[in-house]
Amino acid sequence: MMNFFAPLAAAAMIAGASPLLPALKQAPVSPSITAPAAAAQLSGAERAALLKEASQALATVKTARGRFEQYSPDGSFSTGQFAMQRPGKVRFDYDDPVPLLMVSDGTTVALQDSDLETTDRVPLKSTPLSLLLSDRLDFESQANVIDVRRANGRTNITVQDKSGDMEGTLTLVLASADNSLVGWRTTDANGGNTSVTLTNVETGARLNPRLFILRDFDNN
Repeated sequence: MMNFFAPLAAAAMIAGASPLLPALKQAPVSPSITAPAAAAQLSGAERAALLKEASQALATVKTARGRFEQYSPDGSFSTGQFAMQRPGKVRFDYDDPVPLLMVSDGTTVALQDSDLETTDRVPLKSTPLSLLLSDRLDFESQANVIDVRRANGRTNITVQDKSGDMEGTLTLVLASADNSLVGWRTTDANGGNTSVTLTNVETGARLNPRLFILRDFDNN
């Protein structure tokens, strides 16, 4: 499951560790998503308040679209566009030459490779997207919160899967000023780090429901 969700785990959701993603141009880890080297220690009350504020701010964003940049463990770099609709729906279109498309329809998450003409699916609830796309997001009840820190205008919230079904960690990176999501960082079971930065984000847009429908090749 972790190989399939390297794109998600980085695009948490999202592909560098996956053999499906070819090496593109070499690039360092996104500096805007790198974990802060130092941050002031938060008290228990401050931590709880920050988690509550962050979850409320994220859950109020019902739709969003924009661009993403992905930095993978092997040094590869890819880009694309995304669209999100809570609860449960998201689409990641990778730019050429990456032949991948990832779509969650609210029940399952599908990863499609147009070169291989394959479509693989897993339940949404078994992926990090289930937390990210929840419309009643609650960090402490839906995940194991490993670390919360705020520094350099960014808030980093690191979580693990509460059920234990998925290995590794997911770190959401928020702008401290308004708790808007600016990206995320994942660490897989082998210590590989993947980071995703969101850009040109537009919230509240009306999205075509067909964006979140992905048919298998033999059904097209």
